[in-house]
Amino acid sequence: MNRKDWHIKMNHIAFQHKERLILDDINLQIRHNDFILMTGQNGSGKSTLLRIIAGLLKPSMAQISSGHHKQSWPQARNMLRQRICYLHQQPYLFHGTVFDNIAYGLRRKKVPKQEIGHRVNLALQTFSLESLINRDCRELSGGEKQRVAIVRSWIIKPDIILLDEPFANMDKESRFKSYDLINQLQHNDIAVLLTSHDPQMGALNINQHLHLYQGKMVSKHL
Repeated sequence: MNRKDWHIKMNHIAFQHKERLILDDINLQIRHNDFILMTGQNGSGKSTLLRIIAGLLKPSMAQISSGHHKQSWPQARNMLRQRICYLHQQPYLFHGTVFDNIAYGLRRKKVPKQEIGHRVNLALQTFSLESLINRDCRELSGGEKQRVAIVRSWIIKPDIILLDEPFANMDKESRFKSYDLINQLQHNDIAVLLTSHDPQMGALNINQHLHLYQGKMVSKHL
C-alpha cells in the first residue's frame, strides 16, 4: 500500500484496570499527514491510549483496521510496533553521543555504515540540530533530549509518531524550538498524535482536536 494511502482505525478500545474502567469504547482514526491534539486531565487515560495504539499495552478490547484488513489487537501488535513510534514525555536516550542515539535504529535495521553517517547528518541538518552531533546525551537539556528523541524516531520513517506530553517542564525557548521541529514532521509524510493537558497549542499545525473525559473521546472543533 502506498504510504500516503495508509491509515489506521481503532474501534471499541476499552481498558480496565482492576475495577476501574479507564477507556470506554474509544474510536479513533489516524490518516496520512494528520496532526491530532488529544487533551484531557491528568489521569484521564491519555498515556494508556497511546501505549495501546503503539502496540505496547494490551487493551481489554479493540478492533484494528488498516486498509481492508480487520484484526484483533494481538493480531495487529507487530504491525503497530513496526509502523508507530511512541515517545514518553521523558524519553530515554542511551549513553553516548547524539550521533550514536540517532543512528541506533538504522544500525538495528543493518543499514550500511556510510549511509548511516549520511542519513544522520542530513537529519540533524533538516531539524537544525547539527551543532549537537558530538554532544554526550547526558549533557543535554530536557528540551534538547526531547528533540533528539523525535529525530531518532523520524529517521526510521514511521507512519505515526505518538508524543506523550512532549512539552512538560520545558522553558519557553525550548518549547518553541520543539514546536518548529514537530511541525516539520508533517512535511515528511508522518502523522502526529500529541497529548497535552493544555489545549492552547496555536503554534502547532493541528487539524483535529480530541478530548478524553471520563473514559470517553470527544471531538472538538478547531
